[in-house]
Amino acid sequence: MLKFSRDTVAQVLAAVDIVEIIGARLSLKPSGGSRFKGLSPFTNEKTPSFIVSRDRQMYHCFSSGKGGDALTFLMEYEGLSFSEALRKLADQAGIRLAMPSEGDDREEYLRGQLLELGKFAADHYRRQLLDRTVGETGRAYLAKRKIGAETAEKFGVGFAPEAWTHLYDAAVHRQYKEYVLEASGLFRRGERSDRGMYDFFRNRLIFPIRDVSGNVVAFGGRDLGDSPAKYINSPETQVYKKARVLYGLFEARDALRREKYAILVEGYFDLIRCFDGGVENVVASCGTALTEQQAALIRRYVPEVVVVYDGDAAGIKAALKGTSILTASGLRVRALALPKGQDPDDFVRDNGADAFRALLADAPDFLTFYVDMTRDRSNTVEGRSEVAHELFQILRGMADKLRVDEYLRLIAKALGLHEWACRREYEQFCRGAEERGSAVRNPAPSSGVEDKPHKDDVDFIAALIAFPAMRRPVGMALAELTLPETPLAEVLGWVLAQPDSCRPAEAVAEFESEGARRLLSAAALTEILAEDEQKALDLVKRRSGALAREALRLETERVLDDLRRAERDGDSERMLELLRARTELSKKLDTLSVT
Repeated sequence: MLKFSRDTVAQVLAAVDIVEIIGARLSLKPSGGSRFKGLSPFTNEKTPSFIVSRDRQMYHCFSSGKGGDALTFLMEYEGLSFSEALRKLADQAGIRLAMPSEGDDREEYLRGQLLELGKFAADHYRRQLLDRTVGETGRAYLAKRKIGAETAEKFGVGFAPEAWTHLYDAAVHRQYKEYVLEASGLFRRGERSDRGMYDFFRNRLIFPIRDVSGNVVAFGGRDLGDSPAKYINSPETQVYKKARVLYGLFEARDALRREKYAILVEGYFDLIRCFDGGVENVVASCGTALTEQQAALIRRYVPEVVVVYDGDAAGIKAALKGTSILTASGLRVRALALPKGQDPDDFVRDNGADAFRALLADAPDFLTFYVDMTRDRSNTVEGRSEVAHELFQILRGMADKLRVDEYLRLIAKALGLHEWACRREYEQFCRGAEERGSAVRNPAPSSGVEDKPHKDDVDFIAALIAFPAMRRPVGMALAELTLPETPLAEVLGWVLAQPDSCRPAEAVAEFESEGARRLLSAAALTEILAEDEQKALDLVKRRSGALAREALRLETERVLDDLRRAERDGDSERMLELLRARTELSKKLDTLSVT
């Protein structure tokens, strides 16, 4: 249910340009008239099928089936709720929207409060770091690590004093509600505080963690005392799911688009050190295992990633799993192990950013890297077989068969195997995994094809939008029939009720089903030329006839079911009524078959 009036939504959408909204996030190229085209951010396509129309103020991804207006794009692309996407567009357009009250929508209110509290906490921690007295410990640590003041400011690095309720007292003074504070993950309950709650982060350097929209959704903290937990992170909350967030992604977006590849590191200081040296196309997993959602985030911005690993056995094992996820998302993967067991923080500080760039430029593809790092296991037939099988597991997650073929050649060459033997072994490996049910199989990237609207349905609706005169005959032909509840029936009902000039962009958000929204966006962005009117008319007649026949078939099945029940009940009067109904339906079907 919409939390804003239709007029408010229409006002916001009218104040923004969908080409500017999407163009700020994706690379779009003119495609004739007011249309723009680019690679889909939702699939791993190589031929652009993502269309944006300035006239229609709509987009449609023909490879995934997703489509809609600027609102639905932000919801899909950035994972925002309807209200969050609307507010983001409104802010960009300079339109003030009323904030939700606790009584209107408690869940939406809590989300808003958590995001507001996140910003408040980040500002609070930042002020403590800059405070001449309070922040001396934090500033001394940054100076020891040789992190520049501008870089620390860019990432909002702050300081949590050792006091038990420093942030809590400030938040209570700002009048945040108790349940909001508890839901934020910034506080714990205990007996050491008069109020029963105390700060989670104490005597730590603080790293705000932002989502792709720039909202502070969580924090990381580096201990500056003698705590056994050197680093701690916020727990998951309503606004923070660690599997869906990468540290530094918000700050790295422009550099990722410019450099066309991402550097994946592990820790906060690894990333900040790179930025401090001018290498900004960097994101960090912050010590957690890489997830499919994080790989998909990277794939939105770049086609390639260089993963910087520790060179120890644990790092190599993690590399194998992480690469499986990255390649399954459609990313090309190269890998780099820094010399002497250094991490990026150590290496860039000691050798400079240019030396790091040189290593990145020469980083090999992951398969070559992995074979080289497991060289001590490749001296025997058994060892080579083990390494090959470990790499086969990665290949099974790839949807691109041409890449699989190329990688099989690389594996064979790197391990000194005959290419035909390597391919045969890979095929046997895949068959064996299928027979075992493949409990360890890497999930293939979702293509979304099951959600794509059928081409006949798209062309049918597109024709009715383009040629209003065709709508009345279709409406008359289907007037007395009950169509099954499908996305097509939902969109068709809307189109037939429209005046000559219908506005799909204004209606797409009103449909209840995602299938209906995708169908309408696809139809609205399907071009039908005036000279194609006869072809469109033939299609409309054929498709409306098929719909009528399907509706009559379903009605006939319903009548036959009722007839069998009436026969079982011995209701002769009802049986005669249903027999007449079946005869009428048969006549209508015969008539449609002739026409």
